[in-house]
Amino acid sequence: MRERFLNWVIAHPWLVIVAIAIVILSSLAGIPRLGFTSDFRMYFGPENPQLKAFEEMEQRFSRQDNVFFLVSTPSSQADQTLFQQDALALIEALTTAGWKLPYSQRVDSLQNFQYTQVDGDDLLIAEFYTLDELPLDLSVLAQRAMNDPDIVPKILSKDGRTTGINVQLFLPENNSAAASLETVKAARALANSLRQQYPDFSIEVAGSVTSNVTMGEAIKQDIESLLVISYVIMLAIMLLLLRTVTGMLLVTAVIGMSVIVTMGIFGWLSYTLTPPTGFVPTAIMTIAVADTIHILVSYYYYLRQGNDKKSALMTSLSINFSPVFITSITTMIGVLCLNTSDSPPYRDMGNMIAVGVLVAWLLTITFLPAVLALLPTPKGRSSQQQSALMDRLADTIIRHHKALFITMVALVAASATFAGRNTITERWHEFFDTSFEVRRTIDHIEKSLGGLHVLYFVTDSERDNGINDVEFLQQLDDLVQWLHQQTGVVQVTSISDTLKRLNQNLHGDDPAWYRTPESNEAAAQYLLLYELSLPLGLGLDNTLTSDRSATRIQVSLERSDSRHILAMEKDIVAWSEAHAPLLHIREATGLDIVFANLTFRNVTAMLEGTGFALIIISLLMIAALRSWRLGLISMVPNIFPAILAYGLWGLLYGKVDTATSVVACVSLGIVVDDTVHFLSKYNYARLQLKHSPADAIRYAFHTVGVALLITSAILIGGFMVMEFSHFNPSRAMGTLLAITIAVALLIDFLLLPPLLLLTDKRQIVKTHKPESPLVV
Repeated sequence: MRERFLNWVIAHPWLVIVAIAIVILSSLAGIPRLGFTSDFRMYFGPENPQLKAFEEMEQRFSRQDNVFFLVSTPSSQADQTLFQQDALALIEALTTAGWKLPYSQRVDSLQNFQYTQVDGDDLLIAEFYTLDELPLDLSVLAQRAMNDPDIVPKILSKDGRTTGINVQLFLPENNSAAASLETVKAARALANSLRQQYPDFSIEVAGSVTSNVTMGEAIKQDIESLLVISYVIMLAIMLLLLRTVTGMLLVTAVIGMSVIVTMGIFGWLSYTLTPPTGFVPTAIMTIAVADTIHILVSYYYYLRQGNDKKSALMTSLSINFSPVFITSITTMIGVLCLNTSDSPPYRDMGNMIAVGVLVAWLLTITFLPAVLALLPTPKGRSSQQQSALMDRLADTIIRHHKALFITMVALVAASATFAGRNTITERWHEFFDTSFEVRRTIDHIEKSLGGLHVLYFVTDSERDNGINDVEFLQQLDDLVQWLHQQTGVVQVTSISDTLKRLNQNLHGDDPAWYRTPESNEAAAQYLLLYELSLPLGLGLDNTLTSDRSATRIQVSLERSDSRHILAMEKDIVAWSEAHAPLLHIREATGLDIVFANLTFRNVTAMLEGTGFALIIISLLMIAALRSWRLGLISMVPNIFPAILAYGLWGLLYGKVDTATSVVACVSLGIVVDDTVHFLSKYNYARLQLKHSPADAIRYAFHTVGVALLITSAILIGGFMVMEFSHFNPSRAMGTLLAITIAVALLIDFLLLPPLLLLTDKRQIVKTHKPESPLVV
């Protein structure tokens, strides 16, 4: 059956090429149907408990989608604060214009901060300043701001040189991506316009919606630029190692068509792409190389042996058909284990890569032989230098196999200890490098205003108007005061501070009355008076529920990692349960909490998925090699690369996030390819050629070593291209994959042969008819 199919392909090359051309054109028509979203919510499945808690909080209070403008004096004017005419005019202009941005729901700034003060027996609540009513001495305004704990450092830096204007948005749920893009474009245009009017000040744009839009821009930039770089690098490596322009062009044609067909299939399925799936084209391009390389290397080898073109092509296809199929299956199993991920975009990434691997295999056994059948017989090329290099390497490994075995095992053991140094963390604020404005702005916000990480706690009295209860308010204030004393806490925002300030105002601004109201009635009256005095759009809906049963406190933390954030959440919940039971605090929520939990959940899921994939792949190896012994031995070069790679990662970087946690799954299917080819060739030499273990290793290096070196070099080069990515999760994933493949090649060359020499004690019985080798 297989032989008839291959003969048919070679006999009808034009028919095959035309059929593939139709598929390619159909796929191209499907690509425009692909959607794209960079909404952070796409990182989480609908069943994610932290996302549910976050969305429930948004429903009870307000959504957290926002655009944030950061205004500051230039660093060259170290003695200047924002309390000057032009700066205050700029802040007011941004505040006014912020209300006009698309989907704007609320604007909070220094200018419209609701400042409370007493005039005789009257409580006055008004905007902090207006340009029409500025005091003659602006230092009075500056002193008032700097002495207000609700202004500094929440919306104004301690040095008075930086302030933030927050525009809260209400985006349509069914079209949030387009609405986000529209809003960010308008915000950037506003910032550019005001920069021209106020050239002496810095105006930067950030916010969650800006980060989402920038994420899409970063992925688009990677796809447009890195695919070209990938092609160039792979072309160079193939030309250097294959030494044939025709072979190089054929390989690039196969991988290019693999990407087109894969993206087209998912386009026709109306898939919505996410930032992690932006890695798919690069992954398919690099992984698809292995199939074609092995067939081409074998084809050129048999041509050098004197075979005619058809015979060489048919032999190459026959001996590589099964192993290439097996390696494609193992690669698919590896990436499909990403379906155990807790993050839907990584599941989609695994499924898309798996389809790409299948498409690459189909093209390899159809398009590649059809074109080779049409092309003239290539001139004789010599790879004697490469083969001689492999022969010398084999001899050296055999001669020193015991020392190599001990050295490699010790290296892996040491790497395992370094792997334990990796900290599980997710820093979504650092998804971009500093080439993006939003990243520079985030870093500036951290330095000037602080509080990069934000945790929200819903304090629920569990009864209508329960927040007016004095005992509830006192426990709320106790929690706030305790939070202020905790290391790493920068800011705490709570309705209890507002009520304490009102209580002081209504007692002649006596500082002794800066405390919780003494009765439920007083608390209710103060709050009602305050709400009635607030202008439209600046109410307490972002702090209180409509039935006044619950309120929300906001805790801002210094830059940290997920482990510390989750530990802080645990400590706060434990303290509130022990000392403030009326608040009924059960958990924290917010983007940092959602992402932190996702990383830990994903690491656990990836360990389970990798283990499951490893079992299936090992069973396939046992069946393919027809040997339990070799099947079990194959687990060593399949497991050790991940241990060694994560050990090096712990030594070099020390952080594992969601993106790098999936590398164990993705790399598993890839590193198995080299193991399959090497062990299959070794097993053939042992069983069919009756070689000793040492000679079988020489045979494997001589026949398949060059192909393994070429495919590994191309894979490493292709994934290392991601080092140029401006989207840090893609960069980390590509770099760690490249490291994993590099150490996998070392293990296959330096550890697997010594292991075989030490463990393979089989006595080979002569058979009547040798079989074809499983792989070349």
